Amino acid sequence: MTVGSLSISYAQSDPWVGTWRIQTKQYNHAITTELQIGQPEQGLYPALLTIRDNVFSGTYEVLLAKKNAHQLGIGRGKYPINETPFKIGQWMIYLNGTLDLDRSGTVMSLHRMWINQFGLWMRGLYDDDEIFVHSKTFLRDLLYRELDTLKKVNRIAWQHPHTQRILHPEGNNIYYGIYDRIDTRSAKATLRLYDEEILDKDTVTLSHNGRLLLDKAEIDTNNRQREIPLDTGMNIFIFFADNYGKRPPNTGNLHMALGEKRYGFDFTHRSNAYATFMVAQIYRQPGKDTVLPSSPVAQAPDTPGDTTVLSQRASSRKSEAVITIPVDRPDVTLELWDGQTEDGDSISIRLNDRWILTGFPVRKKMQQVSIQLQAGENRLLFLADNLGSIPPNTAELRIRYGNKSRMIGLNTDMKRNNEILLLYQPEE
Repeated sequence: MTVGSLSISYAQSDPWVGTWRIQTKQYNHAITTELQIGQPEQGLYPALLTIRDNVFSGTYEVLLAKKNAHQLGIGRGKYPINETPFKIGQWMIYLNGTLDLDRSGTVMSLHRMWINQFGLWMRGLYDDDEIFVHSKTFLRDLLYRELDTLKKVNRIAWQHPHTQRILHPEGNNIYYGIYDRIDTRSAKATLRLYDEEILDKDTVTLSHNGRLLLDKAEIDTNNRQREIPLDTGMNIFIFFADNYGKRPPNTGNLHMALGEKRYGFDFTHRSNAYATFMVAQIYRQPGKDTVLPSSPVAQAPDTPGDTTVLSQRASSRKSEAVITIPVDRPDVTLELWDGQTEDGDSISIRLNDRWILTGFPVRKKMQQVSIQLQAGENRLLFLADNLGSIPPNTAELRIRYGNKSRMIGLNTDMKRNNEILLLYQPEE
């Protein structure tokens, strides 16, 4: 029961998680498309896509990746679980680009990167029995251009054992868009960005553990190399193709040096051709030779000023339970940063009945806050002081306790707080 209730409460706090559906009609030919999105891990979402009409039924597993607060990238690989009585997987590459969330949070629009070549248009159309050609044509057109929006049906996260193989590819040979994990003791990654062919206006976006490193950056000689400090534990790099440049597809190549070892993540690889994104997993192992200077720590004030107004404001808003985390030690570090555009967002944070930070600016650069937990339940409340210049008030939060950490996306406004429950059970 506990697991189920946690799952549902988390889904309610994440605008993407749940079931999305649309029915399209072409000349009285109805096609139902449904996308079930599961709980995310570090900006990566497992999903199940179902397409059916009066003849065909197909189910596919797909990986989605958070590009920003309003967009999810659609993975290139849609692994077929079943297709009957014929196959349309050859046209699934047309379903690419991003899913864009509207202001209401109830409608997603599909923003494609158009593929006019690749030799797919007629492939498979006349395979199987010719009686299926009519249905195949409508399904191909759906994937190519007709499917444009999906509406939210419920907030229940998709749950299935296969979500783990989508998010953690080690041990299986299905490529959803995530490269196998790389272990390292290096404290930093040296990144070099190339265009494998010619400089043709290819643009890319790159994020590291939710922090934006490049945003729609044209691949040129100015952004080819930079050094990125690695977090202890898992580091997720998501490399997005924003367009296909003047000569499709996007041919960006991300080279990564970890100590003496070199790795490449390449959109020109056959498995990534016309892909929207690819994901690198870099696990930094703890060790004496990997210690980096820590970020400045913002100490919680002992006696904050008059917080009566803050408490009244918090009580007047709805507090959304985001997640419950059991922790095994009382000393916890909160790491906060703006994963999108720094737009003047400011938040206040309450631990149990005490406001530990007020008017705290959310910046692109990570800031750390050290807190001490009491035994039992500890409630962290995040209150938006403003909406910044780009509503709503958003922030990325990493909670560190010992050698463990959890990533959470915060999303607050003038009517909604976020609340995180930390359960600390001291050892007897």
